[in-house]
Amino acid sequence: MKFGLNSLLWTGSFSNETLDLIDKIADMGFDGAEITLIDLDLVDVQKTAERLKARGLECIACAIMTEDANPISSDPDVRKQAVKRLERCIEMADGLGARVLAGPLYAPVGYLVGRRRTEDEWGWCRDVLKEAAKKAQQYGITMALECLNRFETFLLNTCEDTVRMCKDVGEPCMKVHFDTFHANIEEKNVTEAARNTGEFLGHFHASENDRGMIGSGHINYPEVFGVLKEIGYDEWIVIEAFGSSFKELAAACCIWRDLVPDPDVLAREGLKYVKGIIAA
Repeated sequence: MKFGLNSLLWTGSFSNETLDLIDKIADMGFDGAEITLIDLDLVDVQKTAERLKARGLECIACAIMTEDANPISSDPDVRKQAVKRLERCIEMADGLGARVLAGPLYAPVGYLVGRRRTEDEWGWCRDVLKEAAKKAQQYGITMALECLNRFETFLLNTCEDTVRMCKDVGEPCMKVHFDTFHANIEEKNVTEAARNTGEFLGHFHASENDRGMIGSGHINYPEVFGVLKEIGYDEWIVIEAFGSSFKELAAACCIWRDLVPDPDVLAREGLKYVKGIIAA
């Protein structure tokens, strides 16, 4: 397995001004940096790729959708924009050297309409993802759909539903992005949910139940990581925790306090903790 860290721990706007985060992540001993594509125009793909290469780091790309590019909008023009945004994210991921584009690629974070999903929304999402998957297949990139908790989305909350969406899309590049924070809320049993995801598991976020220090909460990481070995998952384990500087993300994820006293300590100690469990 390879170990990564999401840059959202420090910034919600990755740009040339934050390229030094790549150096920090490398110096801490991670194998890769996960860069979240939010404002696509801010990310200088060439310079970022050059810095990653210079520091010997791999890249994982993560992306969010926007309301003007929403795969489950009733407006077909908005759905067309969703395809275009996903295709651009795939191209950017490839330029960064990433082989995975992860995240909630099916709806904007925090987009809630006060009811459960409809069959139309499921079908619209499937069709958008299927169209974007053509580009992903062309570039050899896995699209990993992150199931979020009910307070952040109403479309895909469980691994079971996300596997069903992957099957419905029917493309081999479509996988599940498993996040322990969300699974802790929505799954009856986090470990069994990981086991049942099986061959569809394409990306993994280690995120504590309060989004704080990994290993400080009640998620049973030794048990969960044991299942990852059992099912043959040997890809990325990425530590994800959020800083409070990106107000839009903080609002969407309901982050109202500093979750860790020192983000650097969370990163270093989190990597040590995760590596220790995997090596046991």
